[in-house]
Amino acid sequence: MDFFITCLPVLAPTVMVLGFYGLIRCIGRIRRLIFPTLSVRFPASAQPLTVDIPKPGRYVINVVIPPMTFLTGVAHFSARFQVVALPSGASLNYRSYGRSLLHVFQVDRTDMSGRKSMPLGAFDCTVPGEIAITCLNPESIRANYALEVSPHVPQLRFFALVLLTITSAGMTIGGFVLSILTWSGNI
Repeated sequence: MDFFITCLPVLAPTVMVLGFYGLIRCIGRIRRLIFPTLSVRFPASAQPLTVDIPKPGRYVINVVIPPMTFLTGVAHFSARFQVVALPSGASLNYRSYGRSLLHVFQVDRTDMSGRKSMPLGAFDCTVPGEIAITCLNPESIRANYALEVSPHVPQLRFFALVLLTITSAGMTIGGFVLSILTWSGNI
C-alpha cells in the first residue's frame, strides 16, 4: 500500500494524460461513425444512382428519416434494391435486413441535425469503382425520406468504441481528481 501512495504523484497524472489521449482518439472515431467519409444521400426514385466506391468492403443502404418525425412507419423495410457494378454490369448481392432480427443487431446513426439513418440492407463490394443502385419499389419510401449509401459499421466495433470512450473518460476524470488530491497533500 505504501508503494502505491509513493507512486501516486507520478501515476495519477500519467493515467490522466493517457485517458485524455484515449478520449480524443475515441471522439475522433465516433465522429467518423456519425459522419462517414462516404455518405451519399439521394431521393427514392426508379432512376439508378451512380456511386463511386473508394475501397472494397461492406456498404449499407439506409433510409434517412427527417428530424422530429415521431411516427416513422415500417413500409421502408419492404424496399428492394438492385446493385450493379459498372461498367461490367455484374450484379452485387444485396441482402435486405427487413424487420427481422438482423435489423435489431444493426447500428442506427443520428447526426447532429436530428436525421436518423436506419439500415435497410447491405451489399459487399469486392473492388473499388462505380456502382449503380436502383430502388425497385420507390413507392415504399415516404416522399420526405431519403436514402443513403454508407460504409457498414460492425456492432462489435461500435460497442467496443463506446466502452473505450467511457473508460477513457473515467481515466481522465479519475486521474485529474487524484492528481489534485495528491498535489494538495490530502493523500
